[in-house]
Amino acid sequence: MADVNVPRSGSLGYKPKVRADRVYPDIDNWPEAGEPTPLDFPAYKAGMTRVLHVDDTEGATQGQEVATPVTVLEAPPARVYGARFYTYDPNHGKQVMTEAWTESPSPELQRATDIPKNGNLDNIEEAKEETGEIDEVRLLVHTQPQMTGHGHPVPANFETGLGGDTEQQLEAAENLIGTQISPQDVLDEGQYTDAVAVTKGKGMEGPVKRHGVTKLGHKTQKKRRKAGNVGPWHPDTLSWKIPLPGQEGFHNRTEINKRIFDIGDNPERAQRDGGYKHYGELESGYILVKGSVPGTTKRLVRLRQPIRKDENPGEVEVTHIDT
Repeated sequence: MADVNVPRSGSLGYKPKVRADRVYPDIDNWPEAGEPTPLDFPAYKAGMTRVLHVDDTEGATQGQEVATPVTVLEAPPARVYGARFYTYDPNHGKQVMTEAWTESPSPELQRATDIPKNGNLDNIEEAKEETGEIDEVRLLVHTQPQMTGHGHPVPANFETGLGGDTEQQLEAAENLIGTQISPQDVLDEGQYTDAVAVTKGKGMEGPVKRHGVTKLGHKTQKKRRKAGNVGPWHPDTLSWKIPLPGQEGFHNRTEINKRIFDIGDNPERAQRDGGYKHYGELESGYILVKGSVPGTTKRLVRLRQPIRKDENPGEVEVTHIDT
């Protein structure tokens, strides 16, 4: 009997097949970390290239120079514009207690969200007085696309997790509000990371392309690109397992354990002659991630600390980057 290969029920790599709420992704789960540092970093997908590096994995090519495809992400510094403090209710889960915003928000941020120009940093002192009630502190971060090659005018803004216990998170949030964080503050060369992004949208598609079902024979029914039997007459309900037409692409997707090959501040090292197709030239820092990541060119990708694999095999010896 042939092996049955189906995705695990509830896997974020396949489900849900619904349209994302916005063009950049949300992250619901964060790994546990001892240090009070941000747990993810945003970068823009510029394209793909190839690198030559010394293979440090076990196998026939260990110690030899090999070629590997990598995704090039442009990673300008991200700006922390506030913090959000959560309490925990056993009946209703996490609830927002208060927020603190910087006193000097950037003009770019004001295009994306309503934020008072004078800030409200006094809320941090209020949060310190109720430390026992605070369950978690998250940073409010926005990107700086004006520093990139594509120069999109509106930044993305979102929450990012913090490591450490509550007291460490409070202290780190107070120190980080109003400052910039670089990719080196969050990620290390050679480590694994989880790439979270919104995939390329394909619109309305049928079950053959959407679920990979086999086309019906030409003598079976009047239509071939549909599911043959979608369920019984009684009960007359459709199971969620039935392959039906619907939205394909533009989904929130998480690809785990993507290895970071290189992080740098000099864009010339990863620059391509004439720029990357549909993107342009790199103008700030870059990150090279082994293999592909979800999303199209210019789309925001969030690199989260790995939630399943916390080992770091060490830096990769990159000898050449195709440009």
